[in-house]
Amino acid sequence: MNPAILIPIQLFLTGLIQILFFQNIVLWGGWGIPLFHLLGLLLLPLNTRPVVLMLIAMIMGVAVDFFAYGGGIFASSALTMAVCLPFINRLLAPREGYEVTDEPTIKSMGFRWYSTRTFTALLVHNLWMFSMEAGRLDLLLSGWGKAISSAALGLFLFSTVLQLVQAKRKKR
Repeated sequence: MNPAILIPIQLFLTGLIQILFFQNIVLWGGWGIPLFHLLGLLLLPLNTRPVVLMLIAMIMGVAVDFFAYGGGIFASSALTMAVCLPFINRLLAPREGYEVTDEPTIKSMGFRWYSTRTFTALLVHNLWMFSMEAGRLDLLLSGWGKAISSAALGLFLFSTVLQLVQAKRKKR
């Protein structure tokens, strides 16, 4: 399928799944919050311009905020992640750089690269979100613990979904 059509569809579907299914799910007393809409942002092409990435992240965050009554916390967290994502990509780039055909998936880049990038981006997002949500210094350490456990949950959820959805290569 044409990537120009596939990218908006994957963004729409991940946002819709977040709003319809994962919006009110809180696991382990708040220590696990699945943020499925971030999968759409993390699957954007590696050569996406930073301004476009920030614009898409802001739109996605505002949409989730609107339906979750988030008050801007999802938008600011998604924007923070989008600001840091080009730096994370640069730090994890192979010596010869990314190929044009490279995708930010397990199949294309390998599990180690994918898990490092995904966990780091989710950690940036969640640290910002849980720090803003805590609002007080005495709740900050608890919020950071929740950010780490939610990032690990997100990595597990995203890896599972990608393994189920990605097409396997045909063997001859």
